[in-house]
Amino acid sequence: MDIKYINPFIIAAQTVFKTMLGISADMGKPILKTINSASGDVTGVMGLVGDKKGTVAISLRERGAKFVYKTLVGEECESINKDVVDAIGEITNIISGQARKEFEKSGINLSAAMPMVIVGKDVELNFITKIPIISLPFYFPVDSGNSEDKEIMYVDFSFE
Repeated sequence: MDIKYINPFIIAAQTVFKTMLGISADMGKPILKTINSASGDVTGVMGLVGDKKGTVAISLRERGAKFVYKTLVGEECESINKDVVDAIGEITNIISGQARKEFEKSGINLSAAMPMVIVGKDVELNFITKIPIISLPFYFPVDSGNSEDKEIMYVDFSFE
């Protein structure tokens, strides 16, 4: 896959974490996704169409999803509930929007569908594509007192 299709997602994820959550998200090594399951416990999925087409999935484990909710809203939650699902849907929408802005800079115009959020461990998630699925892991701190205490968000996408 051409790097010009990967960079907008990297820039988008890091920009959204910095501006919306006030924290840095450090990217790990990109990987080719070979399994057909969601990378986390809460996954926002969004289709992209226009000059190109594809799908992006923003996936977090339960702890990371609750942290994102707490940081956005300022309230604690005990478990994944409707409000946490809405927050992950919104983060998916914002990251997708920021990526679309980056694509526009290189002349690629895209529109997005409404995000759908899937909740559950090892939920089957099939991208209908003939090209590889790229998975970008982003590590972020969840405890301001301990920089080693990190969670992970995956940005999985297929783009052609």
